[in-house]
Formats: sequence, C-alpha cells, structure tokens
Amino acid sequence: MEKTELTYEDLETYLPEYDFDEKQKQFFKETFEIIMHNKDTSKVTCFADRPGIGKSTLIKAFMHCCIGYDIFKGHYDPIGLIIVTDSMKRLEGLSDSKNERKEAEECWGELFEEWGIKYHYREFEKSVIVLKSDTPFLEQLKKQHYKPVVLMSTQRYFMLSKKVRDQLFAFNHDGKVIKRNIVIFDECPYFSETVQINSYNLAMIEAALLEGLSDDVKDKEFVTREFGVFKNRMIEEMAQNEKELKHSDVSLYWKDERYSTITPNDALFFKVVDDNMESLTQKYSAIMNDLDSLREMAEKGAIFYRFKKKNDKNYERSFVLVKDNRDAFYLGQDKKFFVFDATADLDPRYDLDYVEIIDGKKYNKPLNMTITNVNIPTSKTTLCNKKSVKVTNVIKNYINSNVACGFGKQRRVLIVTYKNLCSRFSNDFNHVGYFGNLKGFNDYKDIYKMAHIGLNRYSPMAYFYLYCGCHMDKYRELSEMPKKQSLKFLTELVQKQECQDFLKDVMVRSMLADFEQNIFRLAIRNYLNMDNVQIWTFYNADGGIYDALTRAIEERYSQYGVHFEYENSPIELQISKIQDRKPPKGKEKTNAQKIVDWRNALPDGTEYEIKELLKGTGLTDKQFQKAKSKNQVLLSILNADKTDKKGHYCKKAV
Repeated sequence: MEKTELTYEDLETYLPEYDFDEKQKQFFKETFEIIMHNKDTSKVTCFADRPGIGKSTLIKAFMHCCIGYDIFKGHYDPIGLIIVTDSMKRLEGLSDSKNERKEAEECWGELFEEWGIKYHYREFEKSVIVLKSDTPFLEQLKKQHYKPVVLMSTQRYFMLSKKVRDQLFAFNHDGKVIKRNIVIFDECPYFSETVQINSYNLAMIEAALLEGLSDDVKDKEFVTREFGVFKNRMIEEMAQNEKELKHSDVSLYWKDERYSTITPNDALFFKVVDDNMESLTQKYSAIMNDLDSLREMAEKGAIFYRFKKKNDKNYERSFVLVKDNRDAFYLGQDKKFFVFDATADLDPRYDLDYVEIIDGKKYNKPLNMTITNVNIPTSKTTLCNKKSVKVTNVIKNYINSNVACGFGKQRRVLIVTYKNLCSRFSNDFNHVGYFGNLKGFNDYKDIYKMAHIGLNRYSPMAYFYLYCGCHMDKYRELSEMPKKQSLKFLTELVQKQECQDFLKDVMVRSMLADFEQNIFRLAIRNYLNMDNVQIWTFYNADGGIYDALTRAIEERYSQYGVHFEYENSPIELQISKIQDRKPPKGKEKTNAQKIVDWRNALPDGTEYEIKELLKGTGLTDKQFQKAKSKNQVLLSILNADKTDKKGHYCKKAV
C-alpha cells in the first residue's frame, strides 16, 4: 500500500449526483486544495462561507477520501481525520453512509457489485467512529486507535485532559502508526471558555469523589477530606465577598490571600483523579474541566459574580474564569486545524492573533429577501413574564394577519424567540424554535417566512467575558487590580452607558451573527432558491444598540439586493400602552384613557364627530386638544380615523 496524494478528482467521486451551481463547484475545489496543502500550523484556518454553500457535503465527501480505499486506486494508506461539531445529530449524519450507499447503488446498477463499489461503503463503516457520551470513554478510546476518522462533539473535545486528547492524534493501520493531523471543526470551537463555578459544581465534585473512588483507592480519604475542606473554604469566600457588594448585579476580582492550591498536595490529588478518570466522569461528566478551573482559580483568582434575576428573591453567586484554550489547537505542532463557520467574518470570537479567516464573499449570490422591522419592545425582560401576555397576543395577531396569510407554503412561518416564550406560540403555529437551538440544521429549508421575535442579547458581563477571551491582556489587567478597584471597574462596566460603549462592537457583531444563523434556516439556505423569503423582526429599533444593529443588518445584506421595510408598533399595542398608564393621584383615568375607552366602545366602522366624543368623555375642547398634543399615539389613532368629510371620523378596526 503506497501513500497517495489525494486530488480533487478523488473528492468529486464522492460528491452526490446533484446539479451544483458553478460557484459551489468552485467552493468545493478551492476549499479542498486549501485543506490538502495549507500546512501552516501556527494558524487556525477558518472558512467564512455562507450557509447552504455545501460545507457538510464537502466534509462527508472528504471523509470518504480519507478511509484509504476506492474502486480505482484500491487500498492506500488512510488519512487521519478528526471532525468536531456541536450536535450529535450532525455527527450521526456524517457517520451514516446508508443514503450515499443507496444513491450509489441506484447510479451504478450492476457495476455496484461488479466494480466492488459496495466494498468501499463497508470500509467506510469500519473506518469511522463517533465518540459518544453514553458509552464508556476508555472503551471508545481503545477502539478509535484503529479507525482513521474520528467524530466527536465540541463539548467533549474541550472537556478532555491534554493527556487523553493527545491520544486522538494517531491511529494504528496494518501494524504501523499513522498521524491524525487534520482536524475540522464544523461550527465555532471554544477558542476560550467562560467557566462558572458555584456551590452546585463544588457539591457535584465532592459527591463524585466520594462515590466514584473505590474504597480500594489508597489515598481516597486524603482526596475526599481535603476537597471537602476546600469546598467549605470557597463557600465561605462567596459569603464574605457577597457582604462587600451593595448592588444586586455587580462583580469584583477575588484572589485567595492565604492559599494558592486546592489541597496541601495537589500533585497527589490530581494523580488520584487522573488514575480514576473513567469512574469519576461517570459520576460527574464535567469533573475534569471543573477541577482544572479550580486549580487555576486557586492560583490566580477569579471574578466573583452576584446576580439577582428580576422577580426573583434569591441571588446567584459564582466564581467566573475566562480560560484561554489556544493550547487545544496545538499551534506550531504537526496538527492542522480548520473551521467551517458561515459567520466567522462577523463573530467577535474570531478576533485572535492565531486565526486566519478565508472570506467566502466570492461564492455569494443575490438574495431574494425582504426584512421588515416591526418597532415593538421585545427584550427578554419585557416579554418573559406573566404581565406580557397582552404583548405576545398582539404579536400573534399581527403574525396571523400579516405573516401567516395566503395559501399553501405562504401560510407556513417559522417563529424564533426566547426559549421561555415557545409555549405561548406553539399552540398557534407549527414551527417554533428558540434562540441558540437552530444553528446548522436544515429542518426549515422549505419555509419562506420567519417571525424573529426579540434578539438573543446577553448581559454586559457576558460580552465582557467574550471580549476577554480574545483579549486576555484585558483579563490579566483586571486580575492584577486590587479588589476595590476591580469592583469599581466592573460596576461601571455594567451600570454606566459610556462604559458600555466599550463593548458595543462586540454586542452588535454577536447579535448580527446569531441573527444570520437563524434566518439562513429558511429557504434562502437553498443555494439555488429564487423565490422571495420574508423576515419579520420584532424589536425596538429606536436608538442605542438596536439602532446600531439595524444599520449593521442593512450594511450586511443590502449589497445582495435585500429589501428593507420599517413599521411602527401595531396600533393595538399603542392603545394598550395608553390604557395601562397609571393616572395621576386622585384621578381614575387620564384624559387620553377617557378618549381611547370611549372610542373602543364604538363598533368598528362607526362614524363620529368630535362634539360627540367631547360629550361622551365629559372633556372640554381645550382638554381634548391638549391630550392630542401630548400623546402622539392618540394623535395617530385619531388621524387614522379621519374621513374626507371635515370634522367627521370613522372608527377603524385595529
């Protein structure tokens, strides 16, 4: 078996029989050449190509090339490959060759057996392994030593210790060791991690040590006793730090002034843990990751964070570390990492000195798409509470009247919103998803309409952690501050608008990247789609961060022919705002409320004059004029009721 240099013709053999666009073919060829010939291991190479271009198709075809057998070349040395993605569903799709086998059998007919094509698919099934969380990991680790192609989840890859992870980069084939030196991440890897340690993590680790270590383990008593002491010390530190915080949502940087280790003998502690990794991870899967974080926290400290959710009496308390994962990419060594992520050119997580982004704009095509913004407050705080049912009902009425209208496919609409809101929409609409759970799937590629309700926005602290992950010098600067100075810095970061501008770019780019991943679940994901796709966004676009996001959306998509529309808040909601306003002390209603209530009592289509309105509300003309001048919503409602006949109005349906 001689080594062979794969060519693009080899890859073409395994591309499905499909009428690919010329730009897609160009993408396949050029990307394949980069994967085969870019050997610069000091950089992680990221392909920022639009969703739907065919990256999964390319990866699957490349897997077929790597197993070391095809019908024309026969056997050759396989090529070691690791594929990492964030969804078990996608891993199973990549490892399953049933559909390709069936298509090949239909395409080749009798030659499928005669030429031994079926043998290739048997080889594929023997050469690929998916590392699953529901199977003992050491058992899988042994099996992967004989498989050229390994597939695993992003979470699992970064949870592994370096000692275990190193074992992934080689396999045995016919008695010799071959390197797995190509790693492909399908979606964004964890370049950095924000690790949260709280009383729950500490309790889970303690329980895992007590139950996961056999009584035969020589130093079990030392390990469990000393970790218990450490756990209690950390809980005491949380209580002490909490006393120093006067506001509900503030942080400080904490360092242990007495100790810099977890136990008096961390070398022994971690040896016992490493020797019993399998049984410990069965009790608590994140134990290794958490203990590594605690070791770093003991040495360097961490951010102490106290947060109180609105309408919740209890505080959440935790230590937070920002971990730099660059070591997991083996920079400068004999392993080359590639990333496929459509929004890599947008996402601030890629702002790293060891990342190179290959722009995919040349593969883009015009988009037949309309984006309509409905100007309505839809923050998570506004919508995800019992009082907001009226607002969500207004949104549902709008969708039924303006979005889910027509026949057949025109009635189908994908609702995307906060996870807590899904139940309010699932009874009325068949396709409902939530932020953070749509990326990478093709389930909705035949739907042409979307209602994007709210935006996947996080707290300022979350964006600060993200920023620190790409600018570790900022995190180190914080870690060197005295506690009081760190408290002042982090408090101002959260509470002062001028300090929030420091993170404005990170916020806008993150929200835009998330928005793009969501809208490309629809039919525009289909590269050859020519039909109009319509997106309705529901958020308040006036001023601040949302105005900046709106401009960024226009800049991103206008170059591809996307049409933009803007609508005011639905009149129904505007009326509700007037009705919900608290009247001045001593009054049952405001004058605007009297006018709206009188008007609402009229049947739709009823004509009226101002003198009737004044008589019905008991207002003077002066009071009426003042109410109109002070309340633009009321003015717009009355203006909409005007008829061609001067002084005459007609109640319009809302």
